[in-house]
Amino acid sequence: MVLVGSTLALPAPAGALTRKQIFGIGDVRLTSFKERRLKALRPRAVRMNADWNVARSPGWERQRVDLWYHNALAAHLKPLLSFQGFDRRRIPSVRAYKRAAKAAMRRWPRIRDWQAWNEANHASQPATYRHPARAARYAKALERIRCRRCTILPITMVVGMSPTNRRWIARFLKVYGKTPRIWALHTYADTNRLTSSRLRSFVRRYRRGRIWITEAGGWARYDRGWRYSLKRQRRVARFTFRQALEFRSRVDRLYWWEWRGQRHPRRAHWDSGLVDHRGKPRPAYYAAKNQRFVRR
Repeated sequence: MVLVGSTLALPAPAGALTRKQIFGIGDVRLTSFKERRLKALRPRAVRMNADWNVARSPGWERQRVDLWYHNALAAHLKPLLSFQGFDRRRIPSVRAYKRAAKAAMRRWPRIRDWQAWNEANHASQPATYRHPARAARYAKALERIRCRRCTILPITMVVGMSPTNRRWIARFLKVYGKTPRIWALHTYADTNRLTSSRLRSFVRRYRRGRIWITEAGGWARYDRGWRYSLKRQRRVARFTFRQALEFRSRVDRLYWWEWRGQRHPRRAHWDSGLVDHRGKPRPAYYAAKNQRFVRR
């Protein structure tokens, strides 16, 4: 499936994802897999983030992944699990990381898609934010675990071509030793501004390797700078699918984050749900559905 891509995507008319592109949903709550609205979007994949040591740590998070895993398989969806860690006091050594990843692969053997570290270039991830070499070593350790049918995404990053990001990527690549077969990108900074400038700069600079957009979405509300607006979110939903189609020569997957919104969205820090907290579709849901299946 993984091929060396061409340099830049050719312009395309607005429309649905191509048949070769996979649409997925991130952060699906465990009660949502059988929802009629979710099924109507026909996702083929689901994604979850979990602590890097989740398989070796009995507790609610491991139970959550267990349920997500079994529900995803029952719904015939491809599960993608991404490791992460927010605690500065629990930064794993490469050896500890590999043990934990190996335990995860044993516990959830039918997960075929793995991300070495979620948003490794983001300030929320102390293990990797200022340590791209460590992120590369985690990726190499994950790849050394024997799993012949697994697809490993070595780098997952918030897309952006600032000098700081370029230096981060350069250091990662130097230690990793090769071009990733698949780049995993999160494109909120582009889509919520209705632009592809960051993604376009990325594909121009890094001309080899496939791309999975493992997080994209429109904010109904985000922090103080993005006040609650379902109208704006609808525009972003439409643009997000168009962007994935425009860059179809490189982009193989698009995952929307998230499914359900917050109970109090006007006061929430983050809300990108296609439906509200009760499951009622928002305008962005219908925009996504229309773009998903529009006739070309």
